[in-house]
Amino acid sequence: MKYTYLPIFVIILGLLVLFFFPEPETNFFAYLGTALFFIFLTIFLVIWQKKKKK
Repeated sequence: MKYTYLPIFVIILGLLVLFFFPEPETNFFAYLGTALFFIFLTIFLVIWQKKKKK
């Protein structure tokens, strides 16, 4: 099973973060939190997909 909806979700959430937090200098933690969320989401989906194949 491929996650075809994940890139669309990433783009939409990225645009929302840019819209609500337009200044990266003052909203560093919002950008950092969003990046960490996608890193953990990607790791979780890869591990979950490998467990599902077994």
